[in-house]
Amino acid sequence: MIKLLIVDDEQIVIDSMKYIVDNYIDDAIIVGSAKSGREAIEKAVELKPDAILIDIRMPGINGIEAIQQIQSENNNVIFVIISAHEYFDYAKDAINLGVFEYLLKPLNKEKVINTINKIIKKVSLKKEELRKEMLLKEKINKIIPYMEGQFVYSQLTNGRMMQDISFYEEIFGTKLEYGYIMVAVINDVEGLTKEENLRYSILKQKFYDTFSMELKKECACLVGPPLLDRIAAYITVPDHLNKYKNRNHAIHIAKKVAERLGNMKLPFKIGVGGSYHIESLSKSYNEAIMAATVSNVERIIHFEDIVLSSDKLDSYSTNKEQVLIDNILSGNITGTLETLNEIFWWFTTNYKDDIDKIKSKLIEILIVLRRAIPYEIEGNNISIQHFIINLLKINNTSELKISYIDYLKRFIAILEESRMNELNGLILEAIDFINHHYESNITLDDVAKEINMSYHYFSKFFKDSTGKNFVDYLTDLRIEKSKELLKNPANSIKEICYRVGYSDPNYFSKIFKKIIGMTPTEYRGDKARLI
Repeated sequence: MIKLLIVDDEQIVIDSMKYIVDNYIDDAIIVGSAKSGREAIEKAVELKPDAILIDIRMPGINGIEAIQQIQSENNNVIFVIISAHEYFDYAKDAINLGVFEYLLKPLNKEKVINTINKIIKKVSLKKEELRKEMLLKEKINKIIPYMEGQFVYSQLTNGRMMQDISFYEEIFGTKLEYGYIMVAVINDVEGLTKEENLRYSILKQKFYDTFSMELKKECACLVGPPLLDRIAAYITVPDHLNKYKNRNHAIHIAKKVAERLGNMKLPFKIGVGGSYHIESLSKSYNEAIMAATVSNVERIIHFEDIVLSSDKLDSYSTNKEQVLIDNILSGNITGTLETLNEIFWWFTTNYKDDIDKIKSKLIEILIVLRRAIPYEIEGNNISIQHFIINLLKINNTSELKISYIDYLKRFIAILEESRMNELNGLILEAIDFINHHYESNITLDDVAKEINMSYHYFSKFFKDSTGKNFVDYLTDLRIEKSKELLKNPANSIKEICYRVGYSDPNYFSKIFKKIIGMTPTEYRGDKARLI
């Protein structure tokens, strides 16, 4: 239903319009009328009509002037000029203002009906375009957080700038070439029951959501997906050369975010890395992680404020340490040994005979490694405390290296075993959940939440573990259950459909036939003949 405003200083014209609209047009309504240009302007603001049918010659402010004024406030209004024949040339000039149509006095009923119907069609098309545009914006707003996560995660893992960086800059509406990483790390709490762990996981997710929301209020940033006990954000900087200014501003932002997170009563720390070109983003990430994990006092710490020893951090790149840890966690023994050789070479070259400093650095790596493990591992022969005690007794660099390599090999083997045990337990838990809820409208996301795993990772994990994707597995389970129910003639097809989780009997029959090769009714009859 479109809204019309009639503007004419002759009451007979207004009455004629009302008569035509009321009796011959279903999808339009006259919401008001005016007899002067000034009144038309006021009514246009008050009533917000879709179209205005306006006389061109009126006392005071004429129709042309009124159109110009109304268009300056709302350029979406459609105008139709009403003009006596003697002002026809004047009316044609108004077409330059984007006037939709003009009507000559005395009004022709068919011409009026035809014009208003065209207006209805145009307004309807415009509203449909607006609806589609809003739907598109809504979809984009839902997709952008996933794109943010993909971008940040890709940059942290690949360590090189994407070729289509300009595409992401356009999507996110900010320059991405320079910036730094801010990481919020939640410390684990030991000794929790299963129920307490569940509540703690929910609280952690709320923490991550709040961190993201509050950080975006303070600055232009991209927030990655939560990973284990941490969440990372890439914060862009306009002036990458002013390191000191960027450092202080980063701490200021972190403090404001931390204040708003403080009432959640979670043991968290915020670490901030240095600002670099995006190709070195992983370096900033490693610095942020180290800042958050090394400091025992400060809740917020910038990497450049860390004092690891009486000297500065030298020129040693902590990126190598992260590569080493990533190789260990992924079970890549070859990559672990290659990276360790590079690290050990740097230690022995720069620290020379200072074996105590080399030990200290190696122990730091072990501590960061242990904190990076997403689950508990068992095995007396990989106890970090026990190994460190033995490590401190070694006084030869060659023996130190051999002992360290041997420990890491054992660590990787037991870590892989523990990881497989953990994952096997999770897949059993997921399947058990599906078996108990197949009758309801469960989704892959429901199961992922049940075992506290991200939607995208769980999708791949489930396929790798079962050989089927989630939908196929659930469908096969429901069909098998329905086959059992079909053996009992007392169960109607419709009832069985609902009992195995489908809401549409026709769709259920279609799926059943696709998998079994016959409809439920045919299958029941076939089984009855066999009996």
